[in-house]
Amino acid sequence: MKKCRALEACVGLLAVGLVLSGCAATTPVARTHSDSVVLQNDLQYGTVSGQKLLLNACLPKSSQAPTAAMILIHGGGFDSGTKDFGGMNALCSELADGGIAAFSVDYRLAPEFAYPAQVNDVTDALAWLRESAQVAEFGIDPERIGLFGSSAGAIIASSIGTKGTGSLTGDGRVAAVVAMSPAVDLTENGLLLGDPSKTAIDSILQYLGCSDFTDCSNSREASPLYAVDKTDPAFYIAISEKELVPVEQGKAMALALKRVGVPVTLDVKAGKRHALELLDEATRMRIRQFLIENLVDSARRTD
Repeated sequence: MKKCRALEACVGLLAVGLVLSGCAATTPVARTHSDSVVLQNDLQYGTVSGQKLLLNACLPKSSQAPTAAMILIHGGGFDSGTKDFGGMNALCSELADGGIAAFSVDYRLAPEFAYPAQVNDVTDALAWLRESAQVAEFGIDPERIGLFGSSAGAIIASSIGTKGTGSLTGDGRVAAVVAMSPAVDLTENGLLLGDPSKTAIDSILQYLGCSDFTDCSNSREASPLYAVDKTDPAFYIAISEKELVPVEQGKAMALALKRVGVPVTLDVKAGKRHALELLDEATRMRIRQFLIENLVDSARRTD
């Protein structure tokens, strides 16, 4: 995860094509906003241990309320990155330009803060957005909020999407999850899934607040794979065959979701692209259709 931070910071050009109408350009041009988007930066959604937790809001200017919404969760190996990091601003604006309200969030970072701090922070952002004041101000539908996570953010998104510690249950469940390069089995057994790099292992251990996996009591609790059940929302998982996160992690999550009947799209790419690097034109089109089917046009799935 850490070695890809510089790469993530350079992929804003790829992120800007994720719109929900028309055809994306082959070579999109990055922009921070358009005339159809209202930007509100540095909004405070909470305070923990004296630290303000902030998010950026990108709102469709002319859409009819209530609109669907996405929470964007940045990567950075859990110890770096912000809501403005790694193309998230461009993605936030483009989602709003296509009719979906988007909110790029900060969360507390390791090593000062370990799991479940990061999951709890994003969960708090979700709860804040569902409060009546924010629903009215932003014109969003609290029942149609999804998560988009990149790298470390994909682990957080997958944790909240399933029923792990800190995630919401019942009426609080999210409507859809897009996970770009997620690690989902953070246990010692997870090391047997492919050939994880030392960089990836070190990032996960830092997230868990552990020195090794053999003496890490929260590793299973923090693993989205073991929290999967039939009430989970639809997932879109994108991952490369030879990237930083072993492709076997994505395949294991997709299999677990399928086994319990949860709709899942597993998009495996050739090569080594990681996280936001995966947002080529074909991937953007698939995610666009996924969001239309599971967030924009469909009510939240219930049993």
